[in-house]
Formats: sequence, C-alpha cells, structure tokens
Amino acid sequence: MSFSLTGFVQSARSAAADARPVAAVQTLMSQTFADPQAIAKAVGSFIAADECLHEDDEVSVYTVRFAPDELVPPHNHRIPAFLGVYEGTEVNLLYRQVESGPLELTKRRVLNPGDTMAIGGDGIHAVHTENTMPSLGLHIYLGRLSTVSRELFDAETGQSMPFTDENYQMLVRPLL
Repeated sequence: MSFSLTGFVQSARSAAADARPVAAVQTLMSQTFADPQAIAKAVGSFIAADECLHEDDEVSVYTVRFAPDELVPPHNHRIPAFLGVYEGTEVNLLYRQVESGPLELTKRRVLNPGDTMAIGGDGIHAVHTENTMPSLGLHIYLGRLSTVSRELFDAETGQSMPFTDENYQMLVRPLL
C-alpha cells in the first residue's frame, strides 16, 4: 500500500478517536515510518518549515522541516506529541525543568529516517539537525496545537515565556 498525506491524516484522526489514543497513534507512527522512502516519495523534500495538514479538537497533523545549522529553542507542547522523520537526521534534546535555574538536559535522542518518538504533554525539547541537510518529518499532536498555551525556554537561564512567533525568533540560535 502506498503512502498518502490524505490517508495519513485520516488514520491520525481515527487513532486520536480511539479508546486508547496514545497507543493508537504510536502504532500508526511505527507502521507509517516503517517505509520512510514511501513518505519521501509522496511528500517530497521541499516542504515548508511547518505546515498544518489538519487540526481539530482531537488531533493536529503537521509536516515539519528543521533547517540545518539552527537550534530550535526548548519548548513544550502541553499535549502528547508524536514525531517521525522520513528524511535527514533530527536531534531532540530532552529537558526537565529545575525549580530555580537552567533547564537540565536529560537525554539526547537522534531520529534517522524511519524513527519515531513520543513526548508526553509535560515534555520539553529542543531540536536541531545532525548534518547539513534539513530534517523532514510528520508530527501528530493529541489536541488543537494552535490554541494550546505553550512555553518557550531560554536554555541558559531556564526562563520561560509564552510561545509566540516573536519569542521564538528571539530564542532560535545558530548551531555552532
């Protein structure tokens, strides 16, 4: 069976409506990303930075592109997030919030084509690519991501601020 974005969105909507949505979406992601080349063939390499394919109260589905040489600042989603990479290499830096002070890096997780991962609603992560190629993926969020009150974090100080385009641009850094 070939991959299509329309079919993926329909499957994501069905999984989100399942009695066990986290398990259903994880299964969907594992099955879908078992063939990353099929996704790449259907979606292509020239996707925009982030494009919402579908959003309702139950689920949001995005195509995601992370640029090389750029560190996406630490942020949360406040809802379960499911990430899958079909092209390039994506590095996720997972943090935990310390009461007063900087964020504490707890794990570094590298996603290559075909890899997926889930982040709980309380998770905090920053993202960058592993090499000079962009990382391309699909993300599913259990809820309406555009209306969730999210936070960005200054990785050095731990200071949190509302997730806005202005704050994001202020915190995005070149990868050294």
